[in-house]
Amino acid sequence: MINFIHVLDDNVINQIAAGEVVEGPYSVVKELIENAIDAKADSIVVEIKEGGKKFIRISDNGIGINEHEVEQAFMRHTTSKITKINDLDTLITLGFRGEALASIASVSQVEIITKTKDQQHGILLEITGGRIVNRKVVGCPTGTTIIIKNLFFNTPARFKFMKSTQVETSKISEIISRLAISKTDIAFKYINNNNIMFTTSGKGIVRDAIINVFGKEIAKNLIEVDESNKEYEIKGYISQPEHTRGNRNYEIIFVNNRFVKSKIIFSAIEDAYKGSVVINRFPICFLYLNINPSLIDINVHPAKTEIKVFDEQAIYDFIYDAIKKSLTKESTVSDFKINLKDYVKDNSNDYLSDKKTNSTMTNIFPKTELKPITVDKTVETNGFGRSNDIIAQETNDIDEIKNFFNLVKNQESVVEKEEAITQNSFIYDVLQDYKIIGQIFNTYIMIEKENSIYLIDQHAAHERLIYNELREQFESRRVVSQQLLTPEVLEFSNEESIIIDKYLEKFKVLGFDIEGFGQNSYIIRAIPIVMDQIKNFKFIYDLIDTIDINKTNDGIFEETLIKKSCKAAIKAMDKLSTIEIQKLISDLSKLEPPLTCPHGRPVLLTLSKYDIEKNFKRVQ
Repeated sequence: MINFIHVLDDNVINQIAAGEVVEGPYSVVKELIENAIDAKADSIVVEIKEGGKKFIRISDNGIGINEHEVEQAFMRHTTSKITKINDLDTLITLGFRGEALASIASVSQVEIITKTKDQQHGILLEITGGRIVNRKVVGCPTGTTIIIKNLFFNTPARFKFMKSTQVETSKISEIISRLAISKTDIAFKYINNNNIMFTTSGKGIVRDAIINVFGKEIAKNLIEVDESNKEYEIKGYISQPEHTRGNRNYEIIFVNNRFVKSKIIFSAIEDAYKGSVVINRFPICFLYLNINPSLIDINVHPAKTEIKVFDEQAIYDFIYDAIKKSLTKESTVSDFKINLKDYVKDNSNDYLSDKKTNSTMTNIFPKTELKPITVDKTVETNGFGRSNDIIAQETNDIDEIKNFFNLVKNQESVVEKEEAITQNSFIYDVLQDYKIIGQIFNTYIMIEKENSIYLIDQHAAHERLIYNELREQFESRRVVSQQLLTPEVLEFSNEESIIIDKYLEKFKVLGFDIEGFGQNSYIIRAIPIVMDQIKNFKFIYDLIDTIDINKTNDGIFEETLIKKSCKAAIKAMDKLSTIEIQKLISDLSKLEPPLTCPHGRPVLLTLSKYDIEKNFKRVQ
């Protein structure tokens, strides 16, 4: 009789189980650090090489493993954390399933040196592919050191699917930084390819740990959260609404000191910020949530980063209220409301005058006549000099301007068929003999041409011009750089530094003179000349937030960098001089379609005289 059902041996079982527990080098690092934390260590050193694929070493000064139990620690389903299923209800340790060491040992070469304080000597154990190959007595301090070499050496299929060294390093850096922030009373040292990435003091000061791991730039704009009730407690820091990032990477949550990713918690945080941050921007937060262990389930997945909350609405309300309270308490700008009908714009084109108006139309529309500037197509202009000259006199009441602008907004390029203007004819015809009416809201340039009015979005227009020029220079490999008067030093987290290092040459090809300047810091000495003298380099942080190191190739990075570089463009609320307006329009007149910014927003809107008169009921 032929048997088709076989009982697998323990080594094969462990290798199969490793597929769940050991997803890659980062999961090895996570499991071993969590074991060190559970062993009551107050000092942990993590060292990796080549993204952890060839070498990982975790050293701690914890309680160590008894010499009679070292081999047992590498057997499946052996753990010191629980003894019965009910222990899960009150679990406070990070590890508990008894799978990690057995799974890791089955797919790598392991060396462990460990000693308890009561022992006179330590034990060195060597395991290859799940089988013990050496055991001997050694001298060593109290604690445990585990070295992992050649991960997945005996499972080629798993090894083949590991990511690049940069990707694996980035994932390891992320998990180490989270664990270091979760346990600020433990001194961490993280070494990558013999370079110290960060160290923490272990003094239990959260803000200091944030600075050491993520840098001063993130830490300086945080406000405190501290709330509790009978069932929940939340402490930590959140960013001010104006300091956000382009993804959720910096929404860092710990539940009972365990780093987790929870949709309900993310929703509570982001909903509390609604109305304070722009869409698709995410707050920075480092939040420590303590919940009665019986109210959550952490045994959802072997990775233990997912939790199930039994009363989601209650936890949502608690977190939402705590964050909303902190944001309100720490607000530095008082809310105020004004009745626009009671105010007029003064001639500085800058601030609302406190001059009250009467209800008569003569006061709403002052007698000053509009004096548009006629611009000839042969006008010679200089570059953008960021002048503060006043462009045009405001003569309309704020309410009327708002109504007019809403009208324009609702008319997406509305013109009569006989006056229809294509993008090509716009380039050759419209931006020639025209009148500059002025700059409204310090954001839109208004011009008059024959029987139409045109609104130009100054930021979208300038962004398109910069993008086109930078793209053309890059493709022809003739990007021209300019030296900064004062070099700019930027500080990044170690995770961000990995991305910068990966694409450093691409920055240089695009005209940036950027290089390392100490631990996780970089100095920028030159930028593409088309970017002019930009005010800050926040776009580089936005660029990093946009990049998914797992999926982004060189081409995507180049395109993204060029788009983000357009952040140097003229902004909304920038007052432009007459020369600056003339220069912008002159450059636009040479622009090839499409007449949109690189992100797809329109550069201009049009409104015909007919439509204006129709809305004023002058025509039917």
